[in-house]
Amino acid sequence: MRSIEILGICASLIVLVSFLAKGEKNIRLINIIGALVFVIYGLLIGAFSIWFLNSALCLIHIYKIAKLN
Repeated sequence: MRSIEILGICASLIVLVSFLAKGEKNIRLINIIGALVFVIYGLLIGAFSIWFLNSALCLIHIYKIAKLN
């Protein structure tokens, strides 16, 4: 298995774990980490749809976290 694919699997696992967290803020913070890893993965494999979507998700999560405080 290629190391780039392992990065994508790690990103998936981080996003999955984010939904096991308690509290909206914790879910969003962990999900941001997963989305950032997906951005890196998407850039490495040249997949615009992956890095674009996850970049947008990071911005949305940051906005929503800011609204929580």
